Amino acid sequence: SGRGGRDRSRRDHPPSGISSRANAPPSRHLWVGNLSHSILEPDLTDHFLQFGELESVAFQPGRSYAFINFMNEEEAISAMKALQGFPVAGNPLRIEFAKAFSCLLCCLWNRKAIALFP
Repeated sequence: SGRGGRDRSRRDHPPSGISSRANAPPSRHLWVGNLSHSILEPDLTDHFLQFGELESVAFQPGRSYAFINFMNEEEAISAMKALQGFPVAGNPLRIEFAKAFSCLLCCLWNRKAIALFP
């Protein structure tokens, strides 16, 4: 169906308010896209933990993106360089720097969604 294709492509791009890599300066906040809908949070975070301590992860099962927030910027940059295009659950990761404000909104929304849909 045509509608499903449009919905899927919309979910594969950063939500509004997330700048593309070309516009967002390096930061400790990463938007990670092109996730398999079958991936679980531990499977995703294990790949990022090898680069340093994570402050937070905003992830909802079934979504094609997540926010990964490192404790420091250098670790986030290293993770982005190493994991850009890296296949996880059959999909190559697409990683961009995100603004802290966008990550905060997503984390708050994610907590609210978890409370509504336990």
